[in-house]
Amino acid sequence: MTTASLATPAWIMAGRLRNVPGVLAAGDGRLAFVTEDGPVFAVPIAEVTDVRWPWHWFGGGCRLTAAGEPYKITLVRPNGAPDVSPSLLDAGASLLAVVTEAAVPAHSLQSVFDIRSGRAAGAAWKDALPA
Repeated sequence: MTTASLATPAWIMAGRLRNVPGVLAAGDGRLAFVTEDGPVFAVPIAEVTDVRWPWHWFGGGCRLTAAGEPYKITLVRPNGAPDVSPSLLDAGASLLAVVTEAAVPAHSLQSVFDIRSGRAAGAAWKDALPA
């Protein structure tokens, strides 16, 4: 697991017709998923367990448990799902401030508009999340 900060567009898969767009952010030992309505979760990385990368998602998403709550997160926009708000993407530094609860470290915001870049983001997250 790497200690670098990372923030990418992502979607929580919450049922066939409901995918929640947001930004998945990690830094300073914390992980958060933030939407336009606020954080869905913001937890110490030690509270992230059961991280699985289903083979049929081709590295573009994972299942994880954050503070005891299970989530399915995709880094590739699902068909019919809304885009992540540009204003939320522009707030990458602020998101990392939420995650780190401190000064904003250097970070990486990546656009995920196709499968290739979603898989690339997945590779970065594989290094950032516990095995």
